[in-house]
Amino acid sequence: MNRTRLTAALLTILLFSVSCAQTGKTEPLSPDTPAASGGVGRYAGGVESETDTLSSNDGDPDRTGSGSLTLTPADSGSSGTGTKNWTSSAGIPADAGSAGVSAQAQNPGGSGSAQTSTAQNTGSLAPFGAFDWWKEGSVYKYNFPARNDSGMASINEMYSFPTTRFEDANKPPDKDNWFPGQATYDESTGEVIYGWDRWKSTKDTMAKYGAIYRGDETRKVCYLTFDCGYEYGATEKILDTLRDKQAPGAFMLTGPYVRTQHDLIERMLNEGHIVGNHTNNHLDMTLLTVDEVIDEMRTVEEDFKAQFPDAPDMIYFRPPAGAVNEWLLRIEAKLGYRTMVWSYTYKDYIVYEQWDYDDALNILKEHLHPGCVYLLHAESSTNAEILPEFIDWIRSQGYEIEPICAIGA
Repeated sequence: MNRTRLTAALLTILLFSVSCAQTGKTEPLSPDTPAASGGVGRYAGGVESETDTLSSNDGDPDRTGSGSLTLTPADSGSSGTGTKNWTSSAGIPADAGSAGVSAQAQNPGGSGSAQTSTAQNTGSLAPFGAFDWWKEGSVYKYNFPARNDSGMASINEMYSFPTTRFEDANKPPDKDNWFPGQATYDESTGEVIYGWDRWKSTKDTMAKYGAIYRGDETRKVCYLTFDCGYEYGATEKILDTLRDKQAPGAFMLTGPYVRTQHDLIERMLNEGHIVGNHTNNHLDMTLLTVDEVIDEMRTVEEDFKAQFPDAPDMIYFRPPAGAVNEWLLRIEAKLGYRTMVWSYTYKDYIVYEQWDYDDALNILKEHLHPGCVYLLHAESSTNAEILPEFIDWIRSQGYEIEPICAIGA
């Protein structure tokens, strides 16, 4: 970077910091500040630094304080590699970007690649390699490693591993269904208001196993994921929309879906989407035995591979009803799966009690936030109807839609 541009970038940062100090402005924990000028891609040419304040009433005292978010991009040029690291102070937990992310700079056309880096947390049990992705024409392409199930060599420890619930769980004693924190989007200003969130202990446990709750919270980016239990005639329209809008999706498949919907799954694979494991029988996995969990996962794997032998391994797992605890996260990691929950969903899965078009669209809009992982059910006719307008609206707000493999572990 030349001296003039570096001086200008540093001066901009200084003026921004002074302005915040003078006005008492409070920024969200997950800001999206435009990249410095120069080069191609968000992390090309410039250094970004902000100090942000988070206030929360979620009952976790560690969630109040301030910290600094620093993005150190590659030098200017057509491509490059930048890193982002979260440095915590004054009580803010180092949970945003704590694993570290290395990403290839993306060009304006959307082509690029993203890959996971080695987690900085030395206690991480996430068995994931590089997840490369790029775009050829209108279709997303992926280069996934084979699923690493070497952890099964120590599966015996799981027979005595505690099935303790998350500390902030608020469901009945026999349940631990996932619920996300609160993020509300103000369309008139483009700001996100963060309310309560899951406790640091819960998010630390999720990160320990590479589990996905939110994606990249430093940029205006979101992810579209779809659960597929049974087919009710809406998935074809969803796939048509994703194709026409050139938007990537992730489809989480149950055993019955894998065994009966060959043509739709073939479209998912051929049209650049990721498919994952949603278990064979859609049971509460936290209430099963170790052997039953393994059987639920492997039945889907085997049926999928029998039909699509050349497809990448299923690597992503979504727990039915979001029933998850550390015991299940650990088993899934040993099987080589990356557990994915969500940061926003709504009650869209009752096929005979579908939402009104405008109500459904508005509630999805109201919860957009940086790194949002949307969970939608593919059996919803309303979802199929609103998806074209929803995708257009997301992009009109300056957000990108990326594949879930862009989320570093």
